[in-house]
Amino acid sequence: MPHLTVGGTREDAEISDSQARTEGGRQGSLSELVAGAIGRRIVSGHYRPGDTLPTEPRIQEEFGVSRTAVREAIRLLSAKGLTVSRPKIGTRIRPTADWNMLDPDVLRWQVDQKPSDEFIHALFEMREIIEPAAASRAAERASEDEVRALGLAMEGIQNEPRGSPAQIQADIDFHMLLLEASRNPMLRSLGAMIKSTLEITFTLGWRTVMAEDAVLQHRDVYEAVRKRQPDEAFLAMRRLLRNSKGNVFDAIWMSRTEQESSLGGTP
Repeated sequence: MPHLTVGGTREDAEISDSQARTEGGRQGSLSELVAGAIGRRIVSGHYRPGDTLPTEPRIQEEFGVSRTAVREAIRLLSAKGLTVSRPKIGTRIRPTADWNMLDPDVLRWQVDQKPSDEFIHALFEMREIIEPAAASRAAERASEDEVRALGLAMEGIQNEPRGSPAQIQADIDFHMLLLEASRNPMLRSLGAMIKSTLEITFTLGWRTVMAEDAVLQHRDVYEAVRKRQPDEAFLAMRRLLRNSKGNVFDAIWMSRTEQESSLGGTP
């Protein structure tokens, strides 16, 4: 398989075979790889709304892939609301308001480009609208099996080494189980998006491991669900999310401070 050369923003490097076969932590096709590279350019502003993408032959040449792969990549971007194709005009970037911001790939691409504080605020605001309500409904509707599964996830959060893959997975499971236990098909359908936002949160807050207060806040949510206390579950989840948001911004501040120190010297 040919290597892909990705120009433009932060992808100015050749992607190895092993990297090229992974997109979003899973096996990815060439078309998904090309879509990811172009998608990152779009969300970074390298291509702006109203701009026309290079022609299919030009994209083929740059990435070393078939026309079929290019067309499938453009189709993927169009399905996410980023582009629109017209005969004799080409493929243009759509206005930001048309983008599917809830799409897991679009979310991840924005994080790859060092997201703004406004984006992170919006991400947590969205979670604060959705997840406390899901926790409240779970307290009312969860089956005994679902409560037991939530308890097992809670044990993983509490007992696995802080910041370990096992603890992170237990945390993801915890939030996914609450959506499932809400018994609301609309909330359940948001599972992939919420999972992506959780992974984004872990990426942005990689400098901070889960503190004891965060573990206790997860337990507060679990106990409220177990005791069938919907109001308490709502409030506990809201506290948890606000604490998580603070931790993420602390990590970002630490990173920016270190970057400024390395560029200008330590005061």
